[in-house]
Amino acid sequence: MFLLDDILLFPLRAPVAGFRWIMKQIQTMADEELLDDQPWKERLIELQMMLELGELSEGDYAREEQQVFTALRDIRARREEIARQYAAERGEVEDEGGIGIYTGYGK
Repeated sequence: MFLLDDILLFPLRAPVAGFRWIMKQIQTMADEELLDDQPWKERLIELQMMLELGELSEGDYAREEQQVFTALRDIRARREEIARQYAAERGEVEDEGGIGIYTGYGK
């Protein structure tokens, strides 16, 4: 009976399954782009080179550098939030104690 149900309902289930797969792929790509900090790190190196070559003033460098660090902090916060959500889904209790690691661009 279940095989017959699967065969008869296939025309209805297939488009829904395909749509879910497409939406999952889009979500995965968006998450990867939002969590990718490499372009921001490359931008920081580029700014440092421009400052050393005299193509950028100290004020402009400080302004641009602040934007880069803000973006890096946002990415870090997103990563931490996702890690907390996964831990909550698995039922793991977050330990507030322990050793923290200073990464250089936190609040």
